Amino acid sequence: MSEQQTSETETKPALSGKVVVGLVAILVVILAILWFTRGGEPDPVATPPTPIEQPVIAEPEPEPLPEPEPEVVVEPESEVVPTPQEELDPVPEVEPEPPLPNLDEASPVLVDEATAAGLTVDMVESENVLRKLVVLAESMANGEIVREAMVVRGPESRFVVQEIDHQLYIDERTYARFDDLALWFYNLDTDALVKLFNRFEPLFVEAHDEIKQPGSRLRDRILDAIAILLDTPEPTGLLALNDDKVMYTFADPELEALPPAQKQLLRLGPDNRALVKTKLREIRQRLQQ
Repeated sequence: MSEQQTSETETKPALSGKVVVGLVAILVVILAILWFTRGGEPDPVATPPTPIEQPVIAEPEPEPLPEPEPEVVVEPESEVVPTPQEELDPVPEVEPEPPLPNLDEASPVLVDEATAAGLTVDMVESENVLRKLVVLAESMANGEIVREAMVVRGPESRFVVQEIDHQLYIDERTYARFDDLALWFYNLDTDALVKLFNRFEPLFVEAHDEIKQPGSRLRDRILDAIAILLDTPEPTGLLALNDDKVMYTFADPELEALPPAQKQLLRLGPDNRALVKTKLREIRQRLQQ
């Protein structure tokens, strides 16, 4: 950087009091010399001039000179020595996802990728699982359940009832049959589940195109199915039953009039139902993002 040039303004020095007195004294001496060298002796006719007293004029106090401003010393900027760029860790390359298989061969691939994503699929029937899931979602969106589309093995123990004062009720111990199933569903990683669905969605849509009504969209039907299940009422106390010889029905006509999907959720019991509903809300929130 070049040195900064400063311009100085030239100023005239002020007259001090001593200088003025000195000038007056010189002036008096010059006048005296001129007087005494006029022609020798003084003219007798002429009267000697009366010396005139020079009034003493008080010299004004000189104004103090302004203090010189301190000289600004400009420090030369220090050169910034660039530091060698730190070596950054190489960004790992993201491997592209493998291409999707065709629909007929997709079910075992779906199960394998679910396992690789940390999802427990021990309870899932892997045969034709992709088409079955689509049929199950479509049926539940209508409030129905297609038993042939179930992809999860049900409990092996039997449905248990109890009789109190000649009235049949669901034995609350029978709810425990669904504990493992409800807990398995609740513990599924929602992020991994939705990510897997997003990857295989083209194949799910292809399977849905085989059975859908005109103008129907798979994602909308899944959300409809979730809404049906979440709308299942929450009755309190023991649930009374009627024995209709072929199957048990709810004694409460309002409960018996519910869609089959909601009645199935009632048979899980209040605790298991709460787990399933909590998980369904998480999945719905992710699908709607």
